[in-house]
Amino acid sequence: MNENLNRETVVSYYDEHVKNKLNDYIIVNPRIEFGWETIKRFAPAKPMRILEVGCGMGSICSRMHKHWPDAIITGIDISTLSIQIAQKLFADDNLNFKESILTPDTFDEQFDLIVFMDVYEHIAVSDRPDVHAAIAKILRNKGKVILTVPTPHNLKWSLINKPETMQPVDEHISFEVVGKLAGDTGTEVILYERKNVWNVGDYAHIVLEKNDDFEAAFFQNKPVTALQRSNRIVNKIKYKLGSFFRKYYVRRKLS
Repeated sequence: MNENLNRETVVSYYDEHVKNKLNDYIIVNPRIEFGWETIKRFAPAKPMRILEVGCGMGSICSRMHKHWPDAIITGIDISTLSIQIAQKLFADDNLNFKESILTPDTFDEQFDLIVFMDVYEHIAVSDRPDVHAAIAKILRNKGKVILTVPTPHNLKWSLINKPETMQPVDEHISFEVVGKLAGDTGTEVILYERKNVWNVGDYAHIVLEKNDDFEAAFFQNKPVTALQRSNRIVNKIKYKLGSFFRKYYVRRKLS
């Protein structure tokens, strides 16, 4: 944790706010619904091991468990009470919860999908190197990291207009921060998409992918359908015709 922030203080804060997470589960929260749609769209086709960091009381883990029933899913959270509730509500043979933060020593196994649902902005800057090192260690090749975060202007507005909603750690997740995360974890940013949840552009959804076989995949011939092949032929004809007329135009103007 941040040297200037006592871990017990942070745990106490999230334990006290478990009721809000329960309400998010009982009453539909648009922020969570937006995040869930992105997870479904960009997760690997058949993830076998999934980790959610900052799982709260486990509602997203539960959704992932229903969506991918054969996957082994683990949720971790710093909040003791959140983990206790998650275990009572959702835990079973393929879905388990652990009171923990993410460090290089937390796990030895690898994961196909790692989810940070409105969590990464609450990781102190001083703690990021450990988190990044852990992701680099446990993310399987072709695995993905999916993050949802408030945009910097959202946090700036909240700090001025709703300071009571700010959490013990609320960091701005800029493009520079996302680039650093990708660089440290050996991943590539394949999505940065702003979402309009309650206001225009108040949240960002980010997807990172680890691909150690990128060069081989890049130089491999891509299979094409008959329609794609015919479109290519038509486009080549258009390009040649356009080239002929442009060449004529240039000669006429510059002769």
